[in-house]
Amino acid sequence: MAQVKGIAILGLIKFIKKNMKDDLPKIIASLPPETRKYVGEHILLTEWYPYTLYTDLLKMMDRVVGRGDLSYCIEQGKLSAQHDLSTVYRIFLNFISPNMIINKAMSIGYSCYDVGKVEASMLPDHGIVVTIKEFPDIDIAHVKNAQGWLEQFLVMCKFQNVKSGIEKCPCYGDPCTEIRFTFKSEEGG
Repeated sequence: MAQVKGIAILGLIKFIKKNMKDDLPKIIASLPPETRKYVGEHILLTEWYPYTLYTDLLKMMDRVVGRGDLSYCIEQGKLSAQHDLSTVYRIFLNFISPNMIINKAMSIGYSCYDVGKVEASMLPDHGIVVTIKEFPDIDIAHVKNAQGWLEQFLVMCKFQNVKSGIEKCPCYGDPCTEIRFTFKSEEGG
């Protein structure tokens, strides 16, 4: 079973506390018991925790605050990117190539998981495909969250008309995850 570092979990909990303060008790109460026990403990930044802790939090947040269709996972990803890129990862906004931007961001982000490899490939038609391999138990809530984060990342890097879609996922029976992004550069090309 996959594991996630405490920093990813703490980031999500911090987001929930800041943006959904009134909903926090309901989100926690809705978590499965094995997940809820971790939320009440002191979570350490560099320690490994069950991956389901992260995905259960995403799904309950979506169910309580969103519509329960995981679309809020995308929205939360966008909001997190906006926060991250105006603080910790602000330096990435200076890179020109979206391929370089995404590869760097994903290598940092996926260092929080003990499984999975990420790569980004440029498409000839102003697009990029992000492929996540060797993460067979990846949860669709996590994939949608990453989709939202990367979409907002491209927008903040001044790319226009950014659109995205999940093309493959092990949760659909595929061997890997693929998220496709299309966009136009600031110059319109």
